[in-house]
Amino acid sequence: MSTAHIEPSQPPKHNRGLPLAAITTRWQWIIVGALCLLALGIRVFPRFTAVFQPGFVNFQETDAWYHVRVAENLIRHFPWRITVDPYVIFGTLGDTATSPFYDWLLGLIAWLAGAGAPSQSLLHVIAAWYPAVIGALIVVAVFALAKLVFGAPAALIAATVVATLPGHFLVVSSLGFTDHHVMEALLSTLFLFLMLRAVQQPDSFGPAIAAGLTLAAYLLTFHGSAFLVGIVIAWAAYDRIRSFWPLAESVPSFRPLYVAFLLAAAICFPFRRLLWMNFSLAALLLGCLAIGALDLWANHCRKYARPRLPFLAGLLAATVLSAGLARWLAPGPLRAVRSIIPYFIPSLFRASRGVAELQSLVFDHGHFTVMPALRQFYGAYLLALLGLLLLAEVALRRPTPGRTLVFFWGFATFVLAMGQVRMTYYFAISVALLSGYVTDGLLKSGRKMMRVTAVCFAMFVLLPNLNAAVKNVEPSGISTDWREALDWMRVSTPEPFGDPDFYYARYSRQQFGPSGAYPPGAYSVMAWWDYGYWISAVARRIPVTNPTQANAEVAAKFFLAQSELEAIPLLQSWRTRFVVADDRLMLLQQGGRLYGGYRAFFEFDRTHRLDDYFLSVAVSDAEGQDRPRMFYRPAYYRSMLARLFFFGGQSVDGRGGATILWLRAKQEGGKSYLEVTSLRRFESAEQAMSVAATCGNEGCVLVGENPGISCVPLGPLRQLQPVFSSATRVMGSGSSGRPAVQVYEFTETPKQP
Repeated sequence: MSTAHIEPSQPPKHNRGLPLAAITTRWQWIIVGALCLLALGIRVFPRFTAVFQPGFVNFQETDAWYHVRVAENLIRHFPWRITVDPYVIFGTLGDTATSPFYDWLLGLIAWLAGAGAPSQSLLHVIAAWYPAVIGALIVVAVFALAKLVFGAPAALIAATVVATLPGHFLVVSSLGFTDHHVMEALLSTLFLFLMLRAVQQPDSFGPAIAAGLTLAAYLLTFHGSAFLVGIVIAWAAYDRIRSFWPLAESVPSFRPLYVAFLLAAAICFPFRRLLWMNFSLAALLLGCLAIGALDLWANHCRKYARPRLPFLAGLLAATVLSAGLARWLAPGPLRAVRSIIPYFIPSLFRASRGVAELQSLVFDHGHFTVMPALRQFYGAYLLALLGLLLLAEVALRRPTPGRTLVFFWGFATFVLAMGQVRMTYYFAISVALLSGYVTDGLLKSGRKMMRVTAVCFAMFVLLPNLNAAVKNVEPSGISTDWREALDWMRVSTPEPFGDPDFYYARYSRQQFGPSGAYPPGAYSVMAWWDYGYWISAVARRIPVTNPTQANAEVAAKFFLAQSELEAIPLLQSWRTRFVVADDRLMLLQQGGRLYGGYRAFFEFDRTHRLDDYFLSVAVSDAEGQDRPRMFYRPAYYRSMLARLFFFGGQSVDGRGGATILWLRAKQEGGKSYLEVTSLRRFESAEQAMSVAATCGNEGCVLVGENPGISCVPLGPLRQLQPVFSSATRVMGSGSSGRPAVQVYEFTETPKQP
């Protein structure tokens, strides 16, 4: 199908033969308002009871709790937001983990709603609604941008898509998911709209100033936001270069771009010490210089009879010279830039460390697949890919600033989103824009095509989106058991700084001295990084590690440690007073694969090997077919996590848990694996260990089949004593089950046997 067949007209005109055009012209904002309500509804109602619980607002995921913690402190000292936080992670005084704009706007809304003295409960209610309302506002921003670039009909389709998209974009813009990602999506979309408006009106400073303010807000929302500046610079540079083929008599002025960039740089300069802000400032300033120089050189070359050759020669020389100067004058920043790249596409650099939102949408366990991407966007994903191809042709053959910018934005966010799930909230905007562009073109290709397109859009885009948005709701807040543990910790353990009101204090680095050391009475809580912000915000205690994954290797080493002799020095070094073990860290198997947090320990602690703890083999079923199965090695049962969670730190004799497998290597279909040739179960662990010691040369190995029944004897833990257990019993029935969340206290004096 040629581009001409689906290219929507611009600007849109009223046409009696197309009822859709009349509807969109007359009722467009009413329709947009209805789509905003639809977007708000699917973000609120399916999650309402999970978030608003009796006497408690249960924010979803982990990062939301830290934004709430910062906002709680902010409303006590508004407008002053903490820049360092002694509760965020133990070690030395840590910087506040989030950028300021998202928290500051939340605090401002709560401060105004509470007439200058909002209660904590009011703040929590507003914070829960905050991302859902922003998610609804994205519908307006997408409509405005799409209308500016493609016309009103395409804009309404784009707004419909973005209002109903499921997947990670829906999650981060839902009730209770009080994280800055949804603000990133809104501000980036709004900036692109304002930037294009400003370029269309180069003599008016209003749109350029608005674009600069929006860009500054965006840069103060997301640490890695320099990539948006880079995309705009690439678009501007391409526009100037492309204007020479064919030679354009006039090109749009980029004066608004300079105004927006310089204004954003001026606003962000006081925050230059924020993580990666120096890259954003460098991108803004160097971008202005680069585009300005390119503009001047292009205008100069247009005076020649044959301007292309000198223009390209000068551009090539400037590029080589700039690269050489950068390597000579700034080798450190260049290395830093290279070190940041894996953060954007971690799956390609094996840097995802098992984190779900860092997984690729096109690679699964080393195999190419589009299923994760389709589950994120359904039929709109295919429309977006088609739209990218069509806009690539437009950018090459008959470019316009708006469509070229949408192509650059769409292609960049596509690459980032395919690299990691969490960037889908950027690509979702591109998916909506590109879907509107393609669908509008198809609707205007004739009556038959219009009917087919409408039916296909409803069946493969709209209905799957709505179905997934309403049904795929999995609560991700604090479980009842974890809430019990956190509440107990808050009231039953010593205050780390002596005074509970210190949680709301205004902190400064001077309080902690030049080294940022904690006072002698402060202590930490050892738990996995997933729970760090819960411990900070609800228990108001200091975690060893948190969702930034800082110090995650410490927790991994502790939970995998094979003895108290190995584990206790870690607790002493980090002044740990309490240790938390929970059921979500344990391993379950399904279809021969392991599920649970335990596997993630090996992503952070390279001194222990997964194969030393678990054995993956093939076992013949009743039909003689090899089926994958996991067994537990002695190192698993000796690990601190298993000894705490399953055995409560008590001694076990290993009775009824030991199994010996006899194995042989087998190869099939180009793959090698181990096959169980025979299996023998033992009642006595000592007897099994004795047999294993004599048959090692015959390919035998000692394992356990049940994660809660050890295959080896274990002695008691003498310096970790249980002090709290939640009510729910798991991994067993009745009293034989284990408490879902358990807290242990570390004592320097060993308990006597």
